[in-house]
Amino acid sequence: MTPVTPPTPAVAAVIPHLDRIPDTAACCRALAAQTLPLAMIVVVDNGSTAHSPEALAAACPDARILRLEENRGFAGGANAGIRAAMAQPEIGFVWVLNNDTAAAPDALEKLVAAATDPRIGLVGCPLLEGTEATDRRRVPPGKRLRSPWAIPVFPKEGAPPDYLSGACLLIRREALDDVGLFDESFFFFFEDADFSRRAVARGWRLAVAEDAQVEHRGSATIRRMGELQARAYRAGHVRYLRKYARHPFCAALPPFVVRLALDALRLNGAAVRGNWRGWRNAWQTPQQAGE
Repeated sequence: MTPVTPPTPAVAAVIPHLDRIPDTAACCRALAAQTLPLAMIVVVDNGSTAHSPEALAAACPDARILRLEENRGFAGGANAGIRAAMAQPEIGFVWVLNNDTAAAPDALEKLVAAATDPRIGLVGCPLLEGTEATDRRRVPPGKRLRSPWAIPVFPKEGAPPDYLSGACLLIRREALDDVGLFDESFFFFFEDADFSRRAVARGWRLAVAEDAQVEHRGSATIRRMGELQARAYRAGHVRYLRKYARHPFCAALPPFVVRLALDALRLNGAAVRGNWRGWRNAWQTPQQAGE
């Protein structure tokens, strides 16, 4: 008797977007070329001011454009797209992608194949980072959080990550129903670490599609951040420790001081200002009940 192959679940892609149409258009073209066709592509315009809604729609003709009036950060933009995708009952997975990624044609097929176990809630893959062929590097799909400071570091070869990167993350629908969406108090940075932690705490497993290939052209590095990036990073780090650390101030202070000193030595005044403002704002924001 010939075994029956279960049907492949429908997948929706969600791309948070802000201002940079060429990146988002290239991401959408790569998605339209997938060997496992997508059921829908949702581009979430996070309050762009550099172009008109019509220009974005023309650049991404295969996508549904969801316009937000203000920039809600990665978590807020991704959540808006996830809600739109989940409104379609046939969607079994949501594929969240940075707009500066470009997936190889068989990337989605390999990501879905890595999620055959129904307890796998999240799937990531290594990312090919860098803008030029000479500086391309293959980086792990996620990071470990070095205790007690929750400093993200790449895991040693063969070691599993503590969390998967939100730059390319396939999420099972049932996991979203169970865990919820990204925590929007993380504007940008650490929302993926928080989401992975919450999923694992609910019994979901993380998986990696090692042979899937996704380019990440515009990856930010903390070694040379501007003010907005540094502020978001520091606020996200403090927010994460306030949620999970036993003594959050003691855990957050050493990496903050070290980063301030390094940025000052590099004469990166923008990053110094951003780190200080992110630190101050994160501690001034009240914690919600139960956190």
